[in-house]
Amino acid sequence: MIRKGGNSMQQNKPILHIDQLGYSVEKRVILNGLSLSLDTGQIYSLAGVNGAGKSTLIKIVLDLIRNRDAGTVRVAGVDNRDVSARGNISYLPERFDLKRDISGQQYLQFIAAINRQPWQPEKVEQLCLKLDLDPAYLGKKTGVYSKGMKQKLGLVSCLMQEKPLIILDEPLSGLDPKARYLFKRLVEHQRAAGRTLFYSTHMLADAEEICDRFGVLHQGRIVFEGTPAECLERFQAASLEAAYMRCIGGLEPSQ
Repeated sequence: MIRKGGNSMQQNKPILHIDQLGYSVEKRVILNGLSLSLDTGQIYSLAGVNGAGKSTLIKIVLDLIRNRDAGTVRVAGVDNRDVSARGNISYLPERFDLKRDISGQQYLQFIAAINRQPWQPEKVEQLCLKLDLDPAYLGKKTGVYSKGMKQKLGLVSCLMQEKPLIILDEPLSGLDPKARYLFKRLVEHQRAAGRTLFYSTHMLADAEEICDRFGVLHQGRIVFEGTPAECLERFQAASLEAAYMRCIGGLEPSQ
């Protein structure tokens, strides 16, 4: 079990603060007065049914969706619509894909260049090894990569930037059990370095193990927020999955 709690001495200023966020599409409410705050050095896992608005929320934070109905979003104290706010974030989308005719190294060098960072092959190689991605594949076209290999490359591209806020949309999708285990070890290192990780997931067993805070997005609102232990206690459940089902009013999984 990973020890949770983060760098408490650094948790005095939110790296991400969302206040009364509202967003709708053609009169259909997606987010309704949503508020959320992440401290520096915190691992925050967000769960919700398909279509709950997790990816939409992330895109609003990234300023990829601008036409919100209400509310504010601040990254490191700066309005997220300010171009300087984006420099604090690295991001991996849920559907991460690449042009088939570029190599893994070319992609990573491109990411380094657009972030005005030097190319650091030793750091990249170490990250690859920590995710069980053979560095030799960086010289190959991504068209030969499996889904899991592409996902690992995407994670490397985020982590190598060492940004204070890392946002991942379903980062464990396509990863085998070994890679998921290694990802969780990497999360520990990010926390120890004072970085904040905000990620959406359907894999609640993993979230129960690694996150400091757990949120449930349902019908446009955060209907639960707290530690995994607090969620288990509130809903009198033996697992985070069962607690989640009780939280959203769904049927519990078969015992």
